[in-house]
Amino acid sequence: MQVKFLMPGDRIVDHRIDGQPVPLFVEAIQAAGRRFLVTFRSSHGLDSAIYPAEAYIAAVR
Repeated sequence: MQVKFLMPGDRIVDHRIDGQPVPLFVEAIQAAGRRFLVTFRSSHGLDSAIYPAEAYIAAVR
């Protein structure tokens, strides 16, 4: 899914270095020019990343 279509509650699965899956949930998404600031929640807490609007992320709604 393109980053610009993400919504709070969407789920993304990342993998740690040891291969263990880490589920991330979209907490917030905010436009920042031609990019989007996405805030994720996981068992490790909150973190944010900036992505181009046209970037793709494997997310599940």
